[in-house]
Amino acid sequence: MNIYILLLSLSVLGAAVYSVVRGVDVRLVLFAAGLILASLALKPLIVFDTFQRVMGDGKIIGPICSAMGYAFVLRATCCDREMVRLLMRPIRQIRWLLIPGGCFVGFFTNMAITSQTAAAAAVGPILVPILLAARIHPIIAGAVLVLGCSGGGNLFNPGEPDIVAIQTATLAPLPSVLDAAFQPELIGFGVAVVVFTMMAFFMKPTAVTEEVELPDENSTAKIQYYKALLPPLPVAVLLLCQPKFHLFPSLLALYPDGLPVVHVMLFFTIIVLLLNYRDISSLTKTFFEGLGYAYIHVISLIIAASCLIAGMEAVGLVQIVVSMVSNFDFTAKTISGSMTWLLAVLSGSGTAPSVSFSKAVLPTLAKINQQGAVDLGVIGAIGATFGRTMSPVAAVVIFTTTLVKTTPFELIKRTAPALIAGFIVLLIITAL
Repeated sequence: MNIYILLLSLSVLGAAVYSVVRGVDVRLVLFAAGLILASLALKPLIVFDTFQRVMGDGKIIGPICSAMGYAFVLRATCCDREMVRLLMRPIRQIRWLLIPGGCFVGFFTNMAITSQTAAAAAVGPILVPILLAARIHPIIAGAVLVLGCSGGGNLFNPGEPDIVAIQTATLAPLPSVLDAAFQPELIGFGVAVVVFTMMAFFMKPTAVTEEVELPDENSTAKIQYYKALLPPLPVAVLLLCQPKFHLFPSLLALYPDGLPVVHVMLFFTIIVLLLNYRDISSLTKTFFEGLGYAYIHVISLIIAASCLIAGMEAVGLVQIVVSMVSNFDFTAKTISGSMTWLLAVLSGSGTAPSVSFSKAVLPTLAKINQQGAVDLGVIGAIGATFGRTMSPVAAVVIFTTTLVKTTPFELIKRTAPALIAGFIVLLIITAL
């Protein structure tokens, strides 16, 4: 690779990072950087070809958009709120359980509602008043919400963009990707919650005021159990129908690699529509609005990231990154997680760094060692997830500050040490 091209390429990437930090739209930055890099290699048209190819890729669009459409329907029918109320019931009376329990309620909600901000919008109005009424400091209450709803529960959802990107990049079966993500994410998040809970005890409690008393609907209204169970059901079905369990032989005959995500999301969307048949017309519109939201806010990021990758491939930067992580060792995992982590902190997006890394690096690595490539992709996804959770410009962080009336940096000061500890432990355990 020509040294001058390398220096120019690194300058373009540096300018791209700076632009994102300055608040320029991430999609614009990714596309423009990809086009400039491809032009340096005298191949600008590959960016346009990539844009056209990715914007119609059903393997990516189908799972992500259908999952978001289902999430929109759940929100419109208040199923997400009922699930949160059900999850909070066993822990709300035990004060010492409120902080770790609140984190796991957010985590579980993010499994079903893969948008972190949407998950926080469902959990926050119920969880935050309960924490404040227990005289837990408002900043800690906000940090519980951010850590729980952005700590990685989405990585257990088969329709999550990070998981879809790893699967399509490595061509590994979806169950293998989910299996690879399960233990590392649970370890990293679990350690982070333990460290965060220990740190939280050093903050003095605040006095209870009328403004933080529990709303009557949360304390006395009867929980609608059928609504509470609908959010996690698609994820549960997808996991239980994995071929390795052999629980449903007739389904395996039709789907040897497991049920398609789109089929399951559509099926349960129909169930919700039938249960709310009086509003079936408006809910149908809501489902398709969810599809559109996913395309605007998620698929568009993947398209733009793919354009950047095409430019990086054209000038040879991808090959350099591949050579840095091709040993699949502790160093490779550290590099994979650190790269996506840093980009997520700067951009406030976990999807863009994770998907970019997976699509750029994993296809080549998968030809050498498919499972090793999946593992690196998972580490990259977790790094991006943790980085977003401690980013001052992340949407979920900004949303939470409005609930507890604080600043992003006050929340990050509480979540960052715990997330760093969780990721370090994760790297050590995966290296054993």
